[in-house]
Amino acid sequence: MLDLQDILSIIGALFDAIASGLVALYYGFAAFPSGLAFVVGVIGALAFGLVTPISFQAETLVLVGGLGKNIKERLSIVILAGIMMGILGAFGFLGAVLDFIGEDILSGMLAGVGIILARAGLTLMKEHYPSGIVSMIVALSVFFFHGDLAYMIAASILAGTAVYVFMTKGRTNAGLQDLDPVLTARKLNFTKPIFNNWGVWRAALAVCTLQIGANISYGTITGQIANHPVDIDKLTVVSALADFVSALFGGAPMESIIAVTATGTHPVTAGIIFMAIMAVILLSGLLPKLARWIPISSTSGYLFVLGAVLVVPDNMAAAVGGNPLVGSITAVVTAISDPFIGMLAGIIVRMITG
Repeated sequence: MLDLQDILSIIGALFDAIASGLVALYYGFAAFPSGLAFVVGVIGALAFGLVTPISFQAETLVLVGGLGKNIKERLSIVILAGIMMGILGAFGFLGAVLDFIGEDILSGMLAGVGIILARAGLTLMKEHYPSGIVSMIVALSVFFFHGDLAYMIAASILAGTAVYVFMTKGRTNAGLQDLDPVLTARKLNFTKPIFNNWGVWRAALAVCTLQIGANISYGTITGQIANHPVDIDKLTVVSALADFVSALFGGAPMESIIAVTATGTHPVTAGIIFMAIMAVILLSGLLPKLARWIPISSTSGYLFVLGAVLVVPDNMAAAVGGNPLVGSITAVVTAISDPFIGMLAGIIVRMITG
Protein backbone atom coordinates (compact mmCIF):
# COMPACT_ATOMS: atom_id res chain seq x y z
CA MET A 1 0.00 0.00 0.00
CA LEU A 2 1.42 3.36 -1.04
CA ASP A 3 1.71 6.08 1.59
CA LEU A 4 1.96 9.86 1.33
CA GLN A 5 5.75 9.82 0.89
CA ASP A 6 5.43 7.41 -2.04
CA ILE A 7 2.81 9.62 -3.70
CA LEU A 8 4.90 12.75 -3.26
CA SER A 9 7.97 10.99 -4.67
CA ILE A 10 5.98 9.89 -7.73
CA ILE A 11 4.73 13.46 -8.31
CA GLY A 12 8.28 14.78 -8.02
CA ALA A 13 9.55 12.21 -10.52
CA LEU A 14 6.75 13.14 -12.94
CA PHE A 15 7.76 16.82 -12.88
CA ASP A 16 11.33 15.78 -13.67
CA ALA A 17 10.27 13.48 -16.51
CA ILE A 18 7.86 15.97 -18.08
CA ALA A 19 10.51 18.71 -18.02
CA SER A 20 13.04 16.47 -19.75
CA GLY A 21 10.30 15.21 -22.09
CA LEU A 22 9.90 18.76 -23.37
CA VAL A 23 13.62 18.81 -24.12
CA ALA A 24 13.20 15.51 -26.00
CA LEU A 25 10.47 17.06 -28.17
CA TYR A 26 12.70 20.08 -28.79
CA TYR A 27 15.41 17.82 -30.24
CA GLY A 28 12.91 16.08 -32.52
CA PHE A 29 12.12 12.85 -30.66
CA ALA A 30 8.52 11.64 -30.98
CA ALA A 31 6.29 11.24 -27.94
CA PHE A 32 4.28 8.09 -28.74
CA PRO A 33 7.21 5.66 -29.28
CA SER A 34 8.91 7.12 -26.21
CA GLY A 35 5.98 5.73 -24.26
CA LEU A 36 7.00 2.24 -25.38
CA ALA A 37 10.32 2.73 -23.59
CA PHE A 38 8.52 3.34 -20.31
CA VAL A 39 6.52 0.14 -20.90
CA VAL A 40 9.84 -1.70 -21.28
CA GLY A 41 11.00 -0.03 -18.05
CA VAL A 42 7.92 -1.24 -16.18
CA ILE A 43 8.40 -4.81 -17.41
CA GLY A 44 12.11 -4.73 -16.55
CA ALA A 45 11.51 -3.32 -13.06
CA LEU A 46 8.85 -5.97 -12.38
CA ALA A 47 11.09 -8.76 -13.67
CA PHE A 48 14.27 -7.73 -11.86
CA GLY A 49 12.94 -5.73 -8.92
CA LEU A 50 14.87 -2.63 -10.03
CA VAL A 51 14.74 0.34 -7.68
CA THR A 52 16.18 2.69 -10.33
CA PRO A 53 13.56 3.61 -12.95
CA ILE A 54 14.43 4.68 -16.46
CA SER A 55 13.28 8.00 -17.82
CA PHE A 56 14.22 10.94 -20.03
CA GLN A 57 17.76 11.76 -18.92
CA ALA A 58 18.69 15.35 -19.70
CA GLU A 59 22.40 14.55 -20.07
CA THR A 60 21.84 12.00 -22.83
CA LEU A 61 19.17 14.08 -24.58
CA VAL A 62 21.39 17.15 -24.79
CA LEU A 63 24.42 15.09 -25.85
CA VAL A 64 22.56 13.24 -28.62
CA GLY A 65 20.83 16.45 -29.69
CA GLY A 66 24.18 18.16 -30.12
CA LEU A 67 26.00 15.27 -31.80
CA GLY A 68 23.33 14.40 -34.36
CA LYS A 69 22.94 16.81 -37.27
CA ASN A 70 19.33 15.75 -37.86
CA ILE A 71 16.72 13.48 -36.29
CA LYS A 72 17.73 10.45 -38.42
CA GLU A 73 21.30 10.70 -37.16
CA ARG A 74 20.10 11.17 -33.58
CA LEU A 75 17.88 8.10 -33.74
CA SER A 76 20.70 6.07 -35.32
CA ILE A 77 23.03 7.15 -32.50
CA VAL A 78 20.54 5.99 -29.87
CA ILE A 79 19.89 2.65 -31.65
CA LEU A 80 23.61 1.85 -32.02
CA ALA A 81 24.34 2.92 -28.45
CA GLY A 82 21.45 0.76 -27.24
CA ILE A 83 22.85 -2.29 -29.01
CA MET A 84 26.35 -1.74 -27.61
CA MET A 85 25.12 -1.07 -24.08
CA GLY A 86 22.88 -4.14 -24.23
CA ILE A 87 25.88 -6.31 -25.04
CA LEU A 88 27.95 -4.77 -22.23
CA GLY A 89 25.16 -5.29 -19.72
CA ALA A 90 24.21 -8.80 -20.85
CA PHE A 91 27.80 -10.06 -20.47
CA GLY A 92 28.52 -8.11 -17.28
CA PHE A 93 31.30 -5.98 -18.78
CA LEU A 94 30.46 -2.66 -17.10
CA GLY A 95 32.65 -3.32 -14.08
CA ALA A 96 35.60 -4.25 -16.31
CA VAL A 97 35.16 -1.08 -18.38
CA LEU A 98 35.06 1.04 -15.22
CA ASP A 99 38.21 -0.63 -13.90
CA PHE A 100 39.99 0.18 -17.15
CA ILE A 101 38.78 3.77 -17.39
CA GLY A 102 39.37 4.66 -13.75
CA GLU A 103 37.39 6.83 -11.35
CA ASP A 104 39.21 10.05 -12.22
CA ILE A 105 38.46 9.76 -15.95
CA LEU A 106 34.86 8.68 -15.29
CA SER A 107 34.27 11.65 -12.97
CA GLY A 108 36.00 14.04 -15.35
CA MET A 109 33.78 12.88 -18.17
CA LEU A 110 30.62 13.39 -16.08
CA ALA A 111 31.85 16.86 -15.06
CA GLY A 112 32.32 17.75 -18.72
CA VAL A 113 28.80 16.57 -19.50
CA GLY A 114 27.57 18.82 -16.67
CA ILE A 115 29.15 21.78 -18.44
CA ILE A 116 27.40 20.74 -21.67
CA LEU A 117 24.10 20.64 -19.77
CA ALA A 118 24.60 24.08 -18.27
CA ARG A 119 25.48 25.46 -21.70
CA ALA A 120 22.31 23.91 -23.15
CA GLY A 121 20.28 25.67 -20.45
CA LEU A 122 21.74 29.02 -21.48
CA THR A 123 21.06 28.23 -25.15
CA LEU A 124 17.40 27.34 -24.57
CA MET A 125 16.94 30.55 -22.59
CA LYS A 126 17.43 32.44 -25.86
CA GLU A 127 14.22 30.94 -27.28
CA HIS A 128 12.27 33.45 -25.16
CA TYR A 129 14.48 35.59 -22.96
CA PRO A 130 11.90 36.87 -20.41
CA SER A 131 10.56 33.42 -19.48
CA GLY A 132 14.06 31.90 -19.67
CA ILE A 133 15.57 34.48 -17.33
CA VAL A 134 12.73 34.06 -14.82
CA SER A 135 13.11 30.28 -15.01
CA MET A 136 16.83 30.61 -14.29
CA ILE A 137 16.35 32.97 -11.33
CA VAL A 138 13.60 30.84 -9.78
CA ALA A 139 15.52 27.58 -10.28
CA LEU A 140 18.65 28.93 -8.59
CA SER A 141 16.68 30.58 -5.77
CA VAL A 142 14.48 27.57 -4.96
CA PHE A 143 17.35 25.10 -5.09
CA PHE A 144 19.71 27.12 -2.92
CA PHE A 145 17.04 27.95 -0.35
CA HIS A 146 15.15 24.65 -0.36
CA GLY A 147 17.58 22.12 -1.85
CA ASP A 148 14.87 19.91 -3.36
CA LEU A 149 15.25 18.99 -7.04
CA ALA A 150 11.55 18.30 -7.61
CA TYR A 151 10.48 21.66 -6.14
CA MET A 152 13.12 23.43 -8.19
CA ILE A 153 11.93 21.85 -11.44
CA ALA A 154 8.24 22.53 -10.76
CA ALA A 155 8.77 26.12 -9.59
CA SER A 156 11.08 27.15 -12.44
CA ILE A 157 8.90 25.65 -15.18
CA LEU A 158 5.67 27.09 -13.74
CA ALA A 159 7.25 30.52 -13.29
CA GLY A 160 8.73 30.55 -16.80
CA THR A 161 5.43 29.42 -18.30
CA ALA A 162 3.46 32.07 -16.39
CA VAL A 163 5.73 34.81 -17.73
CA TYR A 164 5.47 33.45 -21.26
CA VAL A 165 1.65 33.23 -21.19
CA PHE A 166 1.35 36.71 -19.65
CA MET A 167 3.66 38.37 -22.19
CA THR A 168 2.55 36.59 -25.37
CA LYS A 169 -0.99 35.43 -24.58
CA GLY A 170 -0.01 32.15 -26.25
CA ARG A 171 0.51 33.72 -29.69
CA THR A 172 4.31 33.65 -29.92
CA ASN A 173 6.28 30.54 -30.90
CA ALA A 174 8.69 29.85 -28.03
CA GLY A 175 10.16 26.60 -29.34
CA LEU A 176 7.43 23.99 -28.96
CA GLN A 177 4.20 25.67 -30.00
CA ASP A 178 4.30 24.47 -33.64
CA LEU A 179 5.38 20.85 -33.27
CA ASP A 180 5.95 18.65 -36.30
CA PRO A 181 2.91 16.35 -36.70
CA VAL A 182 5.33 13.38 -36.69
CA LEU A 183 6.22 14.18 -33.07
CA THR A 184 2.60 14.31 -31.94
CA ALA A 185 1.09 11.46 -34.00
CA ARG A 186 -0.03 8.42 -32.04
CA LYS A 187 1.60 5.91 -34.38
CA LEU A 188 4.94 4.22 -34.98
CA ASN A 189 7.28 5.22 -37.81
CA PHE A 190 10.08 2.72 -38.43
CA THR A 191 13.56 4.24 -38.57
CA LYS A 192 16.30 2.47 -40.53
CA PRO A 193 19.53 3.31 -38.70
CA ILE A 194 22.56 4.74 -40.49
CA PHE A 195 25.49 2.31 -40.40
CA ASN A 196 27.89 3.83 -42.94
CA ASN A 197 28.64 7.10 -41.17
CA TRP A 198 31.71 7.32 -38.92
CA GLY A 199 30.31 10.43 -37.23
CA VAL A 200 27.25 8.47 -36.11
CA TRP A 201 29.42 5.63 -34.78
CA ARG A 202 31.68 8.05 -32.92
CA ALA A 203 28.65 9.75 -31.43
CA ALA A 204 27.23 6.36 -30.40
CA LEU A 205 30.52 5.59 -28.64
CA ALA A 206 30.27 8.96 -26.88
CA VAL A 207 26.74 8.15 -25.70
CA CYS A 208 27.91 4.70 -24.51
CA THR A 209 30.72 6.32 -22.55
CA LEU A 210 28.23 8.64 -20.86
CA GLN A 211 25.76 5.85 -20.16
CA ILE A 212 28.39 3.62 -18.57
CA GLY A 213 29.21 6.39 -16.12
CA ALA A 214 25.58 7.40 -15.59
CA ASN A 215 24.31 3.85 -15.05
CA ILE A 216 27.01 3.11 -12.51
CA SER A 217 26.79 6.48 -10.74
CA TYR A 218 23.05 7.17 -10.89
CA GLY A 219 22.07 3.55 -10.31
CA THR A 220 24.31 3.28 -7.26
CA ILE A 221 23.20 6.64 -5.81
CA THR A 222 19.51 5.77 -6.24
CA GLY A 223 20.10 2.40 -4.59
CA GLN A 224 21.84 4.06 -1.65
CA ILE A 225 19.00 6.56 -1.19
CA ALA A 226 16.45 3.74 -1.24
CA ASN A 227 18.67 1.43 0.84
CA HIS A 228 18.09 -1.21 -1.83
CA PRO A 229 20.65 -3.28 -3.80
CA VAL A 230 21.06 -2.44 -7.48
CA ASP A 231 22.18 -4.78 -10.26
CA ILE A 232 23.84 -2.35 -12.67
CA ASP A 233 24.11 -4.92 -15.47
CA LYS A 234 20.37 -5.68 -15.39
CA LEU A 235 19.59 -1.97 -15.22
CA THR A 236 21.81 -1.46 -18.27
CA VAL A 237 20.07 -4.22 -20.23
CA VAL A 238 16.63 -2.72 -19.48
CA SER A 239 17.66 0.82 -20.46
CA ALA A 240 19.42 -0.45 -23.60
CA LEU A 241 16.34 -2.39 -24.69
CA ALA A 242 14.17 0.67 -23.99
CA ASP A 243 16.53 2.82 -26.09
CA PHE A 244 16.37 0.37 -29.00
CA VAL A 245 12.58 -0.05 -28.97
CA SER A 246 11.96 3.69 -28.61
CA ALA A 247 14.47 5.01 -31.16
CA LEU A 248 13.62 2.33 -33.74
CA PHE A 249 10.25 4.08 -34.13
CA GLY A 250 11.36 7.69 -33.62
CA GLY A 251 11.34 7.94 -29.81
CA ALA A 252 13.80 9.36 -27.31
CA PRO A 253 16.55 7.57 -25.37
CA MET A 254 15.64 6.38 -21.87
CA GLU A 255 18.33 6.00 -19.24
CA SER A 256 18.76 5.52 -15.51
CA ILE A 257 18.20 8.61 -13.37
CA ILE A 258 18.76 9.68 -9.79
CA ALA A 259 15.10 9.06 -9.04
CA VAL A 260 12.98 10.96 -6.55
CA THR A 261 10.99 7.72 -6.15
CA ALA A 262 13.95 6.34 -4.19
CA THR A 263 12.87 8.55 -1.27
CA GLY A 264 9.53 6.75 -1.00
CA THR A 265 8.67 4.09 1.55
CA HIS A 266 8.19 1.57 -1.26
CA PRO A 267 10.78 2.73 -3.84
CA VAL A 268 10.47 -0.17 -6.29
CA THR A 269 6.67 0.09 -6.44
CA ALA A 270 6.82 3.90 -6.65
CA GLY A 271 9.27 3.67 -9.56
CA ILE A 272 7.06 1.23 -11.43
CA ILE A 273 3.95 3.39 -10.95
CA PHE A 274 5.89 6.48 -12.07
CA MET A 275 6.99 4.76 -15.30
CA ALA A 276 3.46 3.44 -15.90
CA ILE A 277 1.99 6.95 -15.56
CA MET A 278 4.61 8.37 -17.94
CA ALA A 279 3.76 5.63 -20.45
CA VAL A 280 0.10 6.69 -20.31
CA ILE A 281 1.02 10.39 -20.67
CA LEU A 282 3.09 9.68 -23.78
CA LEU A 283 0.93 7.04 -25.41
CA SER A 284 -2.20 9.17 -24.94
CA GLY A 285 -0.60 12.20 -26.59
CA LEU A 286 -0.81 14.37 -23.47
CA LEU A 287 2.84 15.54 -23.46
CA PRO A 288 2.66 17.30 -26.86
CA LYS A 289 -0.53 19.03 -25.68
CA LEU A 290 1.31 20.32 -22.61
CA ALA A 291 4.19 21.41 -24.84
CA ARG A 292 1.90 23.78 -26.74
CA TRP A 293 1.50 25.86 -23.58
CA ILE A 294 4.91 25.41 -21.95
CA PRO A 295 7.81 27.28 -23.63
CA ILE A 296 11.04 25.35 -24.01
CA SER A 297 12.79 28.36 -22.44
CA SER A 298 11.13 27.46 -19.12
CA THR A 299 13.42 24.39 -18.90
CA SER A 300 16.58 26.52 -19.07
CA GLY A 301 16.82 27.04 -15.31
CA TYR A 302 16.34 23.33 -14.59
CA LEU A 303 19.05 22.30 -17.06
CA PHE A 304 21.49 24.94 -15.81
CA VAL A 305 21.09 23.99 -12.15
CA LEU A 306 21.28 20.28 -12.96
CA GLY A 307 24.52 20.76 -14.87
CA ALA A 308 26.34 23.61 -13.13
CA VAL A 309 25.21 23.01 -9.53
CA LEU A 310 24.48 19.29 -9.21
CA VAL A 311 26.69 17.50 -11.75
CA VAL A 312 29.86 19.58 -12.15
CA PRO A 313 31.04 20.32 -8.56
CA ASP A 314 31.01 16.81 -7.07
CA ASN A 315 32.32 15.11 -10.20
CA MET A 316 35.03 17.71 -10.75
CA ALA A 317 36.18 17.30 -7.16
CA ALA A 318 36.35 13.52 -7.64
CA ALA A 319 38.11 13.92 -10.99
CA VAL A 320 40.98 16.00 -9.61
CA GLY A 321 41.15 14.11 -6.33
CA GLY A 322 43.21 11.29 -7.82
CA ASN A 323 45.26 12.58 -10.74
CA PRO A 324 44.37 16.29 -11.18
CA LEU A 325 45.86 16.53 -14.68
CA VAL A 326 44.04 13.47 -15.99
CA GLY A 327 40.70 14.43 -14.45
CA SER A 328 40.78 18.09 -15.49
CA ILE A 329 41.82 17.40 -19.10
CA THR A 330 39.11 14.74 -19.39
CA ALA A 331 36.51 17.25 -18.20
CA VAL A 332 37.67 20.07 -20.48
CA VAL A 333 37.96 17.90 -23.61
CA THR A 334 34.55 16.34 -22.90
CA ALA A 335 32.98 19.80 -22.54
CA ILE A 336 34.33 21.00 -25.90
CA SER A 337 33.81 17.72 -27.80
CA ASP A 338 32.08 14.64 -26.34
CA PRO A 339 32.59 12.02 -23.58
CA PHE A 340 34.31 9.48 -25.86
CA ILE A 341 36.97 11.95 -27.01
CA GLY A 342 37.28 13.16 -23.42
CA MET A 343 37.84 9.61 -22.21
CA LEU A 344 40.52 9.01 -24.87
CA ALA A 345 42.24 12.26 -23.88
CA GLY A 346 42.26 11.21 -20.25
CA ILE A 347 43.68 7.77 -21.04
CA ILE A 348 46.43 9.28 -23.20
CA VAL A 349 47.40 11.79 -20.47
CA ARG A 350 47.44 9.00 -17.89
CA MET A 351 49.74 6.91 -20.09
CA ILE A 352 52.08 9.85 -20.64
CA THR A 353 52.23 10.85 -16.98
CA GLY A 354 52.36 7.30 -15.70
